[in-house]
Amino acid sequence: MMKKESVAVIFGGRSVEHEVSVITGHQVMDALSAAGYSLLPIYIAKGGEWYAGRALYQIRQYSDPSFRVEGLRDVHRVSLSPDRSIRQLLLHPDAKTGFLKKPPLLWADVFFPAVHGSMGEDGTLQGVFELADVPYVGSNVLASALGMDKVRMKAVFKDAGIPVIDCLPFSRGEWKSGRDAIASRAETFCGYPMMVKPVSLGSSIGIRRCSTPAELAEAIDVAFELDERVLVERALLNFIDVNCSVLGPPEEASVCEQPCRSEGILTFEDKYNQGGKGIKGGGIKGGMASQARLIPAPISPEMTARIQDLSRKAFRALGASGVARIDFLLDTSDQSLYLNEINTLPGALSFYLWEASGVPFDELVSRLIGMALERHRTRSETRFSFEANLLRAGGARKKP
Repeated sequence: MMKKESVAVIFGGRSVEHEVSVITGHQVMDALSAAGYSLLPIYIAKGGEWYAGRALYQIRQYSDPSFRVEGLRDVHRVSLSPDRSIRQLLLHPDAKTGFLKKPPLLWADVFFPAVHGSMGEDGTLQGVFELADVPYVGSNVLASALGMDKVRMKAVFKDAGIPVIDCLPFSRGEWKSGRDAIASRAETFCGYPMMVKPVSLGSSIGIRRCSTPAELAEAIDVAFELDERVLVERALLNFIDVNCSVLGPPEEASVCEQPCRSEGILTFEDKYNQGGKGIKGGGIKGGMASQARLIPAPISPEMTARIQDLSRKAFRALGASGVARIDFLLDTSDQSLYLNEINTLPGALSFYLWEASGVPFDELVSRLIGMALERHRTRSETRFSFEANLLRAGGARKKP
């Protein structure tokens, strides 16, 4: 039997979605372990420090208020060098490696990011992987960055002929210097009720539905505590949420789901706390997997086929790879359909949608690793240098 690859699973992160990432990371490790892969857990603390060690693969410890990663045995600070000649993790200079010993390398065949939100899902972590020239699971820098920016995401999808709800974005500086003017523009643009959303956050964090000027001002203030840019868009009055996952390339769409919400919009609590599991519950059924949902979504076969087709189209338009979840809003008053957002690194990797589609979680992660290795092999065939001889031709002559 051929030995399977060593996989570095990265979770945590310097983001408001830190806890969500811890859950997803452990779900991924559970699936990889079941599939027979060798694991190297890598935890990014809330301060941004990287740690590696088997003791990090114990999800319940993260819910302990007194938890300190520095106190774990055989866990060391590490860093991923951008020097492509190294291509591996290095022990941090502060790590105790013995007298006059060189910092050893920690080997992994492929990197599996499970870091949601800022500094992980937005292209920054993917940029580190690209510089280090290591295989990694999921979308590349550009697709990740576009998928995290709700404004530019909408522009890409609109250009591809995919229906979206138009939005009005503005910056923190614009809001501070002209609150009344921005509020007036928002009211003219979409009227009440309207949605207020941070541009670059996920998990429904900072999102509010507003029906009055006072609610609007408060919602924008809260959103700007979390992000540098905010958008407003009209709120649908009667709608359901319908989600679909895509795996690829080549693009393959899952069954559709209808997430169940307790309020007018899907909240963070709806997504992660309905089952009461969270980090304490741990395991395969925690986090996003604990959300109440209807699978398959109670919609017509024709609407299901349309959503699956638009999901594949959105995946291609963004240039995504790996697994993504595409979220739609279906207006029940006239059956109008709008793409709400794409998640290029969905909570729990949307494994529950793939299990319902006949793809077990261990098979899902195995396919993702295969895609990552194949992409890296293909990319290695690209030449990144060009012999222009500018320096020898006098392009670097000193100024007279």
